[in-house]
Amino acid sequence: MAYFKIGNVDFSMYVSELKINKDYNYNAQTNAAGDTVVDYINSKREIEVKIIPIDDTVMANLQNAIDAFNVSISFRNPKTNTLEENVNCIIPNNDIEYYTIQANKVMYKEFELKFIEL
Repeated sequence: MAYFKIGNVDFSMYVSELKINKDYNYNAQTNAAGDTVVDYINSKREIEVKIIPIDDTVMANLQNAIDAFNVSISFRNPKTNTLEENVNCIIPNNDIEYYTIQANKVMYKEFELKFIEL
């Protein structure tokens, strides 16, 4: 069962953790009477995905999938327990510890990707 895809490519088998956080944007101001007025602007989801150690072929596919400024992802929504598809996101700075080489086998270390809903 697919629960994490980037575009049409299923990366579910490489995911060890999937977190969905909600970030609220608002303006808060205090008036002369001391009352705080909050103007709600919007909310955006942050999807954090932990990727298990992968080989160089899978890493190349993953890098190609996240190469664009914004990407379309699909993930299993914990509130609805369904696959939420075609969510447009940006990928801010993602730090990837690149690799280890043992007996001519290249493996990329476990890392986390963070997506922010547009």
